[in-house]
Amino acid sequence: MRRLAGNAAMFVYQSRLLKRGEVWFDQEPEPVPVDWIYYRQRPNPIANGRWRPFYTRLIDLAKSAAELKAEMEERTVRKIKEAVERDGTRWERRDAGQPGLLDEVQSMWNRFALAQHTPPLDRVWLDQLAAVGALEVGVAKDPVGDVLVYQLNYVAAKRAQQLIAVARYLAVPNAAMRMTINRANCLGHWSHMLALKERGIRSFDFGGWYPGTTDIRLLGMNAFKRGFGGYIVREFECEQILTLKGWAVLTVGRILHQLKNPRFARNRLASELSNATLKDCQVSAAFR
Repeated sequence: MRRLAGNAAMFVYQSRLLKRGEVWFDQEPEPVPVDWIYYRQRPNPIANGRWRPFYTRLIDLAKSAAELKAEMEERTVRKIKEAVERDGTRWERRDAGQPGLLDEVQSMWNRFALAQHTPPLDRVWLDQLAAVGALEVGVAKDPVGDVLVYQLNYVAAKRAQQLIAVARYLAVPNAAMRMTINRANCLGHWSHMLALKERGIRSFDFGGWYPGTTDIRLLGMNAFKRGFGGYIVREFECEQILTLKGWAVLTVGRILHQLKNPRFARNRLASELSNATLKDCQVSAAFR
């Protein structure tokens, strides 16, 4: 459920134990009874709450298409062109509420998650974003209509953020197909940026930026994002606990998460608790 009033906006989620509010970017929460509020990418830390820095890369969509392309790396521009002219890839914007669409995205994501031992898709979260019209889906297809990449974005009044980019799972390594998917991913980002720009969205957010120097996987993701130009910003992920019940549940959740004992993962209660803490936005199972 989403509640809106002026600059106030909050998603409200009811889990088995807690009611959580979720506020994005520079918006403010409404006076709705919740156990805790999770602030995503707030410009400044929240008073009387936990917080951590969050870095991301933004593209200024107020610029013209020519200006945006001029700021992109040459290889990224080349990949976009080759996706169309060499691969015959086409991009389509899809309605997130289309029957079966998110089922297909979930299936594609979970095949990667199973192979890479990463968490499955948070479908409840996406379903609620879709229900209020805040989720947009783009798909890049090959010439025969097979899906190469799905891209899901959260779209607010002035800013859109990439949440997920996922491609078909390749059980057997195939360098040629991986390059085709990479080019399709570039085309999808560019096409989505242009579509958002036409609707008056001012910024495209890549959903994260690794500020370190040692993780090769994350540095590779940085390189992909850097190819589109833009600039890095430092924002804050925050949580504000409002009830004693919220404090108790989240504290236990953090303790269980820190223990990292496999037996807790098999317990539904412990699993819910361990996920009820600050965490990154979900991004790109296919490109991690």
